[in-house]
Amino acid sequence: MSKVFKVLLFLAFLWGLSYFIANFALGVDVSGSIGAGDKVAVIPVNGMITLNGGGSLFMSATSGEEIVNNIEQAESDSSIKGIVLEINSPGGTVMGSKRVADKIGSVEKPVVAVITESGTSGAYWIASQADYIIADELSIVGSIGVLGSYLEFSGLLDDYNVSYQRLVSGQHKDISSPYKEMSDEEEALIQERLDTIHSFFIAEVANGRNMTFEEVSDLSTGLFYLGLEAKELGLIDELGDSDYAIAYAKEVSGITNGGVSEYNEEDTLFDKLKGYMAYSSFYIGQGIGSVLVSSDSGWEIRV
Repeated sequence: MSKVFKVLLFLAFLWGLSYFIANFALGVDVSGSIGAGDKVAVIPVNGMITLNGGGSLFMSATSGEEIVNNIEQAESDSSIKGIVLEINSPGGTVMGSKRVADKIGSVEKPVVAVITESGTSGAYWIASQADYIIADELSIVGSIGVLGSYLEFSGLLDDYNVSYQRLVSGQHKDISSPYKEMSDEEEALIQERLDTIHSFFIAEVANGRNMTFEEVSDLSTGLFYLGLEAKELGLIDELGDSDYAIAYAKEVSGITNGGVSEYNEEDTLFDKLKGYMAYSSFYIGQGIGSVLVSSDSGWEIRV
């Protein structure tokens, strides 16, 4: 028997032993489920939320489609009686956030959102559609607003005697070009669209939180709130951590002796590169934390 074969045989033995320990001795299976019988699914929402995931050199991102897929798996699993969304995110793209929020609104099983460190803007939109929101007393919550910003280089180009040769087919095709100053008309057009997104965002939160449009509108200045303030304002229901959220989800789901099924997201290097190349320039609410948007124009809209 060769030494290489002996080494491979030993490694196979170790793998089998670890598998046995994980599945039987510790009650953990390879799918991330802990315990037996009825369970609560814990689905993470981490980093910037985009429709298809990916990230940048500066910030990690999560796929809204992947989160929805996880929710659908939890829905179809008869052993899953409730869902916990574990949120630590500053927000994300409009469609990435909306896709998840729309899905949560249609789930019949109890859904509990827990904001661990940050749940602002698009991430708060998602949380607001859950049946119950829990956050730490010092978590960052809310930031319901829209931010439109861009870098303009026209003055810098003038300093270096560089000119912008405007060649477009369509009056507003280069409305977000950093190489020219935005006109009053262009600024008004962009502001109109920001206001539309803002109103939609407010209406969604109001519906999810059983508040009036006016009540949410008063809080939608883009300012973030600490968990303590958010509870007083009605933006969350209770103060607590992930363990508290899991225990609460078990209670409302009628689980007396169940476990937890964790849905972990794994990004490959290819996923990150793909996401970096596919950035959208419209962002729903990252009122705290900044994101460098990679687009041809340098344009950036966040809420």
